[in-house]
Amino acid sequence: MRSREEVIGLEERKSAQLRFAVPHSARPFQFAAFDVEILQLPSSGGFRMTRGESVRTYTGLEMKIVLISTYELGRQPFGLVSPAAWLRKRGHAVACFDLTRQELDAAAVRSAELIAIYLPMHTATRLACKLIPSLREQNAGAHICCYGLYAPMNAEYLQSLGVGAILGGEFEGGLVRLAERLGAAGELRRENKIFPQGLKPGESRAFMSEPFEAQDELKLRTPNASKSESPGGDALKRAPTTFVATQAEPMVSMERLKFEVPDRRGLAPIAKYAHLIVPGDGYRVVGSTEASRGCKHLCRHCPIVPVYNGAFRIVEREVVLADVRQQVAAGAQHISFGDPDFFNGIRHAMELVEAFHREFPSVTYDVTIKIEHLRKQERHLAQLRDAGCLFVISAVESVDDEILERLDKGHTREDFLYVAREFRELGMTLHPTFVPFTPWTTMEGFLDLLRVIASEELIENVAPIQLGIRLLIPEGSRLLELEEVRRTVGAFDAESLVYPWGNADARVDALSETVQSIAADADRKKESRAPAFARIWEAAHAATGQVAPQLRVRESHAVPFLSEPWYCCAEPTRDQLVAIGGAAPTPTPEKVVVADGFV
Repeated sequence: MRSREEVIGLEERKSAQLRFAVPHSARPFQFAAFDVEILQLPSSGGFRMTRGESVRTYTGLEMKIVLISTYELGRQPFGLVSPAAWLRKRGHAVACFDLTRQELDAAAVRSAELIAIYLPMHTATRLACKLIPSLREQNAGAHICCYGLYAPMNAEYLQSLGVGAILGGEFEGGLVRLAERLGAAGELRRENKIFPQGLKPGESRAFMSEPFEAQDELKLRTPNASKSESPGGDALKRAPTTFVATQAEPMVSMERLKFEVPDRRGLAPIAKYAHLIVPGDGYRVVGSTEASRGCKHLCRHCPIVPVYNGAFRIVEREVVLADVRQQVAAGAQHISFGDPDFFNGIRHAMELVEAFHREFPSVTYDVTIKIEHLRKQERHLAQLRDAGCLFVISAVESVDDEILERLDKGHTREDFLYVAREFRELGMTLHPTFVPFTPWTTMEGFLDLLRVIASEELIENVAPIQLGIRLLIPEGSRLLELEEVRRTVGAFDAESLVYPWGNADARVDALSETVQSIAADADRKKESRAPAFARIWEAAHAATGQVAPQLRVRESHAVPFLSEPWYCCAEPTRDQLVAIGGAAPTPTPEKVVVADGFV
């Protein structure tokens, strides 16, 4: 097996070979139709073809489009590569930038007619909100769009920043229609295209190619009781509500799409993303894809629910396999499936696993599956194992049944313990994830969680950062249906995009900060998980005034894991904000662990 450095070097050489002799300024934009075409971007910012024949769009007008991802868990963003394929196939010039691995090309931004930013989670949205003013400053004439789970949930704030289109749910079709509409409208740089305080209906509809329809509204789940009906409800200055879209495309679309094979050109090589670490066996290059989107469950804390509301959509098996095929050709030895729940469509999942293993017998993979599904579908687990599944990620969240009920997770403490033991018997690896700190967490409850992890031999399976995560309550959260939550949260913080809360026991909040600090220190020092867990064990007992009992850890084998811990839950760090020109006002690190996109 090659070392990580050798793999990265190999991928960089391959990448360089594919660039031909195109000047650096030309690289951001590649024209993808039925023939491979390369666009050159002269210093003036215009476009011209160097070879190949143009494929006309529906309107006959090619658009210069920039797609941006600010954060995506150490994976090549599916939310860039999927729409890139749709837009390039229709003749548009598309540049993709993953700001976790690439710098944003200023020439591409200045020349763009449409800039679309992918917002799959809270961190990505916070970073995008810092980036948008800079984009508008560089190119005031470009139409800015935000798409993904967190776009419709934060529509009002995004529009106040000058975002002209919000797309959620199945967004590829909406992006195509938006590009076609903007192209048909003609000149994009005239006055009143982008407004300092967001789109104004009277002005924006003037350049729409389609009339606004009543169904083009964003319906967000509203709490059962209004703020006037519950004590302390005044804290909810802005409860989830209905926003009227000032755009022709629906803000939330549940249309059934026929997916295109993702187009991954223009992004950093996959060798530069998160790697699989196999103890004693080095690194493996990791690719990623999605076999489904949305979720048929309604967990109260999950950000998928306000948009998909129990719906999910599958990506055709042949499209998934074609995407895997191109990543294996680029060096992938392991595939990480990013589905919110791989077992939402069990038949689709198992047929895909069978076909995957038949075509790629030496390639391993990982999936994310609910505890509820792991128990109901346990007869399929051995097949997953035999087909190369190295580990399964599952959002356990808590071992307290009362908290699990409030979250509406669909499983109990006993279900989790059953699944953990079943995995041991099958020789499989379970990576449980948690949201240990909630308004209902007690000091004893946190100690109980640590005891369970130790007794179930899961210390090596849990990234230390998982033990410091705080519950996130964003706009649209089903948690706001609970009166006790509405009484607990503070006024919505538009800049942080959350309803803040604090535990009634100040010691619990202080402990969360201590655990976060230990986890961050362990990550900086590349400390193994067992010593980090031991430090958290000691700190948690000390916080309760107890002498920590000896931590009895059974001898256990090391488990494979990804080099970037799986959690859709980081508030942006100061370093991330600085990287996109939005430095935090003070050098104090922000809290970096609040729960975001869990199953």
